[in-house]
Amino acid sequence: MEIAVVLVTFNRLKNLKVTLDNYVSQNKLPKYIVVVDNASTDGTNEYLNEWKKKNIQGIEKKVITANRNLGGSGGFALGIEEGCKLDCDYIFLADDDAVPEENMLSELERQSKRIPDKKIAALCTAIYNYDKHEYMHRCNIKKNIFGIKFKGLPESEYSKPFFKVDVLTFVGACISKEIAKKIDNVKTEYFIYFDDSEYSIRLNNEGNIYCIPSSIMHHDVGNDRRSSWKDYYDTRNWIDLVKVHYSYPLLVSAVIKMYLKRVSILAKIARNRSKEHRIMCKEAIKDGISGNLGINSKYKPGKDI
Repeated sequence: MEIAVVLVTFNRLKNLKVTLDNYVSQNKLPKYIVVVDNASTDGTNEYLNEWKKKNIQGIEKKVITANRNLGGSGGFALGIEEGCKLDCDYIFLADDDAVPEENMLSELERQSKRIPDKKIAALCTAIYNYDKHEYMHRCNIKKNIFGIKFKGLPESEYSKPFFKVDVLTFVGACISKEIAKKIDNVKTEYFIYFDDSEYSIRLNNEGNIYCIPSSIMHHDVGNDRRSSWKDYYDTRNWIDLVKVHYSYPLLVSAVIKMYLKRVSILAKIARNRSKEHRIMCKEAIKDGISGNLGINSKYKPGKDI
């Protein structure tokens, strides 16, 4: 199993240095490491120019520098596009702040050989934040008369050598290059949020996704509150995903739930959302329904509401 690791980074040079060190310390080295720099301004470009010159036996290094911040969606799309050109079997996707355990790649390879399935679309690792298991990185899709939701797999699943999942995040996602070349690339118009979920749905149309619990990655997301502008993309993209992939009744349910959660007076009372934030989310719902995607000039990184 030959693997091309793709890391997307933006202004987190300290994290990136630690993460890169951990990939070159794997007991199974990747064949390639591709770093997509989303137009960082913190010295990342200069560091990567020097990093690329350092010879590490068995690893070919590549750096792709975007001319602007394309978000996670655009960054991973560039990485997958590059990975599809390389002589590898799988394209492994992760953030710059996700640190692999030493045997992460070797466990992916070892356990994947035990899976009696010729239609593997993707593999994925288990994810921990410090010592806490992050279940929502690997989900199944649950549908009923009340709507649709993603549900994290219970701890009992993680005692198995492998198990199927419907949805993965791009943290520790190992995509079959063969399948990646068959389907459309990541939906770059999302910018951030649900790009990986939407891509997972299309992966599952071509094969199966398996989580391998003994392959472990640590994703240090800390305890920071999500910036409010990000709720625009989270809201809009969820509505678009449901509209594109599911039935009209499920879309109606998704719109009602999102309205109650983020726009209605309940959002003000229960979640202490400001009027400006609720107006933003109302606009996001409308844009999701109409398919008005891409970066919204009102709600760019750093423009908190």
